[in-house]
Amino acid sequence: MNYRQFASDLPPGQTVVFHSVEENEETMRAFGVTQELRQLGAGTFRCDMAVRSMPQAEIFVDRFSKAVTICLEPPAGSVGLLVPRSASGRFRCSGENVANDKMVIMPDGCGTDIVVPDLSGSEAVSIPRTRFKEMAEVLCPTSVAPERTAVVEGDVGGLHRLRNAMLELISYPARPADEEEVENLLAAMVTWVGSSSDAGNARHITTTRSRSRIAKLAREFIEEHYREVVRIEHICRFTGVGVRTLQRCFREYFDLTISDYLKAVRLDSARRELVVADGAEDKVSTIAVRNGLTNLGRFSVEFRKRFGESPRETLATRRSR
Repeated sequence: MNYRQFASDLPPGQTVVFHSVEENEETMRAFGVTQELRQLGAGTFRCDMAVRSMPQAEIFVDRFSKAVTICLEPPAGSVGLLVPRSASGRFRCSGENVANDKMVIMPDGCGTDIVVPDLSGSEAVSIPRTRFKEMAEVLCPTSVAPERTAVVEGDVGGLHRLRNAMLELISYPARPADEEEVENLLAAMVTWVGSSSDAGNARHITTTRSRSRIAKLAREFIEEHYREVVRIEHICRFTGVGVRTLQRCFREYFDLTISDYLKAVRLDSARRELVVADGAEDKVSTIAVRNGLTNLGRFSVEFRKRFGESPRETLATRRSR
């Protein structure tokens, strides 16, 4: 399946196309969504997204053309319900595969680490926390709302109908949304979550607490020190575990090796600097070295492979604006 086919269910007239991760992040921030995005797949990045804001909720539908890693958190004071989709059947949230037939619940203040290896996307809704709680207490009085990010499994056919209902609402933003129609959709989503929870299928995404903790500590170290020389023993000392445990926990949680993640962080940071570079002051070699990429020949090759253009082309595009 190619990307055009994968994203063909989005409404053409209502879809915004992003050609950089920065554009996508900026738009999501405008809606109060924290979305730190890194491109992992090789080639030119593209994201198609449609959004509909209503008093009762906000609906987000997106499709990504490349493998990405995303640190995602819903708007403050809201509960996020996310239905992942993936062409390969792999979509990891906080270390667990949740692709295509599950729903991820992110309570207020909680988020998830997403890693997908190829074409991916989601349908998601953000509901005010107080409204979600009111509906859950009435519609699903016996269920217990999760206190941290959780995955729910339930009737797959019902979940797909919820997907289609979200796509239907987002496809016609010029048509005023009937309040009853929106409330019925939200009620159906909360009921689906509640009935699945009652069936014993809701569980916190813990990935085992120790594995999650070790992987996140390793990421924290990389994010703070990627501009320096990073050795595996440095990360072992910081996380307090041996090399095999460290590598296993990181791979199981992020579906990436430590070296692959470190390279992604360095390349992403270098590209972001090139995009905003000040012509005469910033040079490709200076930016590369500043981001821990000291082999300039390899940097150029890896950069072109990752982003579909050379570092100099990225810099030249910025200067021509």
